[in-house]
Amino acid sequence: MNVLSDRLVNLFGALAVGITDRIKKAAFDPTIPGGGETTAAIVVIGHATGLSIDELGRVLGLSHAGTVRLVDRLVAAGFAVRSKALRDRRAVALMLTEAGETRLSAILQRRNETLSEILSHVSNADRLVLERIAETILAQMSDDAVSALTICRLCDERRCYNCPMDAFGMLESSTHTRPGSQRRGRRRMCGRSAAQLPAFFHQGR
Repeated sequence: MNVLSDRLVNLFGALAVGITDRIKKAAFDPTIPGGGETTAAIVVIGHATGLSIDELGRVLGLSHAGTVRLVDRLVAAGFAVRSKALRDRRAVALMLTEAGETRLSAILQRRNETLSEILSHVSNADRLVLERIAETILAQMSDDAVSALTICRLCDERRCYNCPMDAFGMLESSTHTRPGSQRRGRRRMCGRSAAQLPAFFHQGR
């Protein structure tokens, strides 16, 4: 019988909260209008180049009006541009500018440094075990493509190979294929198919 100890459940919950708080603090950039939502949007657009405003809103758990305002801020700040979607010329495709890519790299670098510092207190042997545990848990946390990208909205997909979220597919609207990917529609890790969007993008923050 698989019995969870109360102590493990409590420690795991505290760990999740502590790591989340540190990631948010590391990724937050006070020079970017809109705070955390804008930061997450930069990462998501970098993951899924060419995604639509509707898709971005579902990933971030925002209303259409809220997402439009968010995109307006990104464009005004010079981090993103709107263009015509390849598959539906009536739709808008979102892409990062060079300044947006630079900001994306800075955000992910701070995030990676924070997580690396946390993991530095764990032995090499335990890190291998932790990696397997993380893969097992992550694979059970998504039901479809959208929820996977929502979970990975602050991930550095350039550093993640054989990601368990790859099983959920890719976004049809995204155009960027990441090196090493088999069929990615963003850069590899968290792109999802349009058919999976309605369920995938249903997650608040």
